[in-house]
Amino acid sequence: MAPIDRVAIKKTSCALCPAACGVEVHVVGGKVTKVQGDRESPIGRGKVCPKVAGAVDLHYHKDRLNYPLKRIGKRGESHWQRISWTEAIGEIAEKLASIRDRFGPEALVYLGGTYRPPGDWAAWRFCNLFGSPNIFGQGKNCGQAEFVAEWAVYGRETIGNMPVPGLTKCVVLWGVNLPESRHLWWQPMLKAKKAGVKFIVVDPRYTETAAEADIWLQLRPSTDGALALGMLHVIVEEELYDKAFVEQWCLGFDEIRRCVADYPLEKVAKITNVPAEKIAEAARLYAKDKPSILSFGVAACHLGSGAAKSAVLGKSLLRAITGNLDIPGGHVFNEGLKELRWPQELYWDYLVSHPLRKHDNVSADEFPAASVKSYALFREAMSKIYPHGCMASQYMRWVSPTLLWPAILEGKPYPIRAVITQSGNPLVTLAGSRAMRDALVDDKLELHVGMDLFMSPTIQLADYVLPAADFMERPDIRLRWGLADEWVCGEQTVAPLYERRDDYQLWRDLGVRLGQEGYWPDMLEGMLDRFLEPTGQTFGDFVARKDFYQMRPPRPGKYKEQGFATFSGKVELVPSILAKLGYDPLPTYEEPPQSPYRTKDLAKEYPLILISGSRVRWFTHSTLRQIPRLRRKHPDPILEINPDTAGKLGITDGDWVFVETTVGRVKQKARLTAGISPEVVHADGYWWFPEKPAEEPTLFGVWESNINSIIPDAPEICDYAGDHFFRGPLCRVYKAS
Repeated sequence: MAPIDRVAIKKTSCALCPAACGVEVHVVGGKVTKVQGDRESPIGRGKVCPKVAGAVDLHYHKDRLNYPLKRIGKRGESHWQRISWTEAIGEIAEKLASIRDRFGPEALVYLGGTYRPPGDWAAWRFCNLFGSPNIFGQGKNCGQAEFVAEWAVYGRETIGNMPVPGLTKCVVLWGVNLPESRHLWWQPMLKAKKAGVKFIVVDPRYTETAAEADIWLQLRPSTDGALALGMLHVIVEEELYDKAFVEQWCLGFDEIRRCVADYPLEKVAKITNVPAEKIAEAARLYAKDKPSILSFGVAACHLGSGAAKSAVLGKSLLRAITGNLDIPGGHVFNEGLKELRWPQELYWDYLVSHPLRKHDNVSADEFPAASVKSYALFREAMSKIYPHGCMASQYMRWVSPTLLWPAILEGKPYPIRAVITQSGNPLVTLAGSRAMRDALVDDKLELHVGMDLFMSPTIQLADYVLPAADFMERPDIRLRWGLADEWVCGEQTVAPLYERRDDYQLWRDLGVRLGQEGYWPDMLEGMLDRFLEPTGQTFGDFVARKDFYQMRPPRPGKYKEQGFATFSGKVELVPSILAKLGYDPLPTYEEPPQSPYRTKDLAKEYPLILISGSRVRWFTHSTLRQIPRLRRKHPDPILEINPDTAGKLGITDGDWVFVETTVGRVKQKARLTAGISPEVVHADGYWWFPEKPAEEPTLFGVWESNINSIIPDAPEICDYAGDHFFRGPLCRVYKAS
């Protein structure tokens, strides 16, 4: 009788989204049989989102990339030749060396995407050592504009703060729907609400989060800045701000007082469509019921030129003048990964003075808030408190994708000749898809490398495609981009199938061939040991002890000892660093680049306001649509539309409709809901169809329903940090024939 294989239970954290839920991976005879929540993990306590049900399916999926591929024929024809890793790395390195020698290291751009930790930090590390400032990650669209504003005002970001039941009195959930995007954060929120915390929800849509609100502010999309200024007006005029904190720790209050005086409630109500009395009620509740939390949310970074800067600065000022910074039950500042060699090992400082770098990133002149120059200024301002630099320095540096494609096609402001796309699908996730496609197939682009779990519309246009290991096939330390006071070890649960490799290996192998010998340990685990060096222990030590979760308890009040990480050491309500970068540092509101008021003639032709891309719990951005059990839960792209609007357009629930902007049109399925205003529609984001033909012109159906492909894109439309205008473009909707 054959012996029965025992179940080995390995522990790691799920990487199907950024939440990093603790999971147990059941392995029998070297095969993964089940993935479930880890009850011993402080991240989730055994509760996981629906995506985890697809982890085994993803690991063994028939369409996974398993071998290195080299293009034969034209880009996009889907003709590939299998080659070895050695051949692929050798040819890629040779081409990169030639491009660097002829055009400089700036001619390489990295396009990152969905969170896959070794690929994120290893790519940044390689580019800093190589000399390229052209680094892009999806984190740009998820928060760069807000983080830069927070660092400019008080020298730290406030993402991740949870209410403390019995202590926190009020939570403002601004442009976020946690049940869909972050279920781990939603459960503590509900627990706090049961303990008496009041909820203020700011959202144009009636979401699951809005259903729990004590006050729901249903604003017109992209008017968040005006709403923040209206709330500030009430708080200042009624003297609800923290006078002692403002007097001792804030600079520029008189200028802000004069600024917000221009936003009386009647004016703000007209701009936002929120009744004046509700704005006043929300402002009073937030300011009086202290300690309070005002959440981070990606929506404020998607509002376009003018509108976004006032929103992110306005939110920062609300947190500051009410004295909710770094206090128990409020926004306790993270101290960063002090136990680890994190910023030192990423070499951000080295890029500033790199001997081969002659230029800043291609968008630095247009959007200086996101540049090497910006990083250097923030580095100087923060140096007393963060001597090794900000833990999340990448957010000061992301290049604006809007100006990447002209750099390829026209060589302006200088030529981009190589692209490496890793765990990302920018043809789906970014605006300007048509220009991007043209750039990626143009002969002036000499090299495009893609590395991912599956073939995607974007890397279908590559010259080399490399197979990536999934989260069960590699060791890991989840460092949350340096944004949190925690790090999580995850053991490798099974050996990689076929010729899949962890993302670190790509950058290590290229680095060794391109003059970075000695900087890269041979294996990923060796690099993790470097991060852990200050602890006196190795990655293997933590795994052997099953000591996976390292979390520092919050320590409020640090500013009383050390001040704030700004040039002045105080909260700069009028940020000096933005002025140094050439911006108006006041939070003055401007209408979004397209609106019923700013572009009245356009609104006659395109009368509806479009919101694109809110999260769906079954997928992470553009990923996981290959997994049948997840796709069945959300099989089609959905357009939410008000029943009255739909009735006037002859649209019934379930009809396929066209959504059209000034850029083009896509097709989605109508869902009638009274939870959205008659002048607003909401379109599903990130749609492509892995089951459709790969080759051009189809490209997995990328042009059929992907709302981002019709989002207007130009420098004058982007916000002050170069982010896309995803929430607020004008559109029209009509029944599909």
